[in-house]
Amino acid sequence: MTIIGSRHHGASDEPEGPEGPADREASHRRARVLSEVAADGPVGLSRVLRRAAAGDADAAGIRVEALVRALPGMGVLDSHDLLLSARIRETGLAGELSPGQRVALMEFVDRARHLRDPGLPWAASA
Repeated sequence: MTIIGSRHHGASDEPEGPEGPADREASHRRARVLSEVAADGPVGLSRVLRRAAAGDADAAGIRVEALVRALPGMGVLDSHDLLLSARIRETGLAGELSPGQRVALMEFVDRARHLRDPGLPWAASA
């Protein structure tokens, strides 16, 4: 008798599915990169963009929109407007950015007033 929907996992404790152990590990590394941006703000974003340009696969494989949204105080509409102003596709990957796009992105991030909250440890002093 066959039970529909049953799965045999074999000797492995890993559940079957679209994401294997290597995918979960890569996802975890990308989450650490995003947490670096969240913790360090624009300084962390700049560091991640430099690593992506240098060929760091974890940094290069993250969508630009996710990096910008990881900035403290950055909302969905703010990130959309910022990327539109910098002429960067939201779906683009950090490793695909040209040097000019990286510079433009950092300039727009630096200009964003709500990111210069004096209560944030990395914020620019007024």
